Amino acid sequence: MKPEYFEDLISLCKDISVQENKLLPLCAAENVISPFSKIPLDTFLQEKYIMGGIIEYQEHSNFVGSKKLYEIYELLNRQCNKLYGCKYADARTLSGVNAVMTLLMSLFSAGDTLLISSEECGGHGSMPKICHRLGINTIEMPYNYDIYDFDYEETNKLLKSNKIDGILICLSDIIIMPQLKNFDLPKECILIFDATQILGLIATKTMENPLEWFTKEQKFILMGATHKTLPGPTCGLIMTNNLKLARQFDTLINPDYLRNSQLHHIFSLIFTLMELEIYGQQYCSTIINNANILANALLKYNFNILKVPPKFTYTHQIFISMPQNEAERFYNKCLDYGVSINLRNKHLYRTCGLRIGTQEISRYGWQDTEMLFIAEILRDIRDNNEFSQDISNRINRLSADKKICYTIENDCYQIIYTQLHHS
Repeated sequence: MKPEYFEDLISLCKDISVQENKLLPLCAAENVISPFSKIPLDTFLQEKYIMGGIIEYQEHSNFVGSKKLYEIYELLNRQCNKLYGCKYADARTLSGVNAVMTLLMSLFSAGDTLLISSEECGGHGSMPKICHRLGINTIEMPYNYDIYDFDYEETNKLLKSNKIDGILICLSDIIIMPQLKNFDLPKECILIFDATQILGLIATKTMENPLEWFTKEQKFILMGATHKTLPGPTCGLIMTNNLKLARQFDTLINPDYLRNSQLHHIFSLIFTLMELEIYGQQYCSTIINNANILANALLKYNFNILKVPPKFTYTHQIFISMPQNEAERFYNKCLDYGVSINLRNKHLYRTCGLRIGTQEISRYGWQDTEMLFIAEILRDIRDNNEFSQDISNRINRLSADKKICYTIENDCYQIIYTQLHHS
């Protein structure tokens, strides 16, 4: 006997699989998880609970077997300390936005005032909405659009002339590391940097590590989602070197603000971080190199590429500036061909443009040849007013060559898989 909508389920599974297989993934917000990192995702861990914080195990009112599961938290801390140099690492929150919400609820009160990154300079659009819903006042930070970084002189004036309880920087659009060390941070001011887009690049030392800019007494938190340049499952990863600050939210995250910490996701994240430990430098260098090769090729085809000299970008992202009507037309044509790309209406793009990311295509081992091929495809999509079967065929041939690289070899996979599934 089949469920009533079983045939619909079969059809949907087929359609989304075909769509994914043909997709040319240039969206800066997505990545693929390796089979190695996926090992914990279909195990018994997804049904398990553990109560309390991660700084120390909570014996009282916990679940049977949770003391052994607590070792997952400890292993995550050791792995993050190795890659990021942090004293505290916590992946119990469910996503990047969920992590920010949890930190805001734990560290601030209604009536507090935060400086935040504006949407026009690439800031995440949810942040002011969440702050206002929590009764937190916000002031948009001054930004220097010529250098793609904050205006630290003007921001420091705001910090000096106002009672600022915290700074919240959540950049969805980022082609260079913001120089947060230039803030004159008041002693009690909490600085939260949501580095979702570049967590993988920081872990592999392909970009600067902001944790190294602040002392253990300063209230600095590096956090983000774990599924972009860090190609893992969806978690919110919170890191700091200030353990006194960490204690303010450690036991609020669980049990107060969430109960099921998705242990299978946390364990999967550890697997991904171990991949980065071995292959991350090569992978992340390829990401940035591919972004600059693709940007340069697009420039030769008369795309208006924004840049931070001497490079086009220091991250996985490429900014294309384009008049709004042209950008919308190009974006819609990309959708017709199965090319994922992001349309942006922000001052950061000189009013309008498109965002490309190279993190996923780099995970497939694609390099110079594929970047030049992609540039030709994007040029032809732009320049052809009618749908072209030739362009579609070229995309399909390229998309057929998707094999996940920079991952743990098969013998290690078999050892771990057997331990989790057949012990």
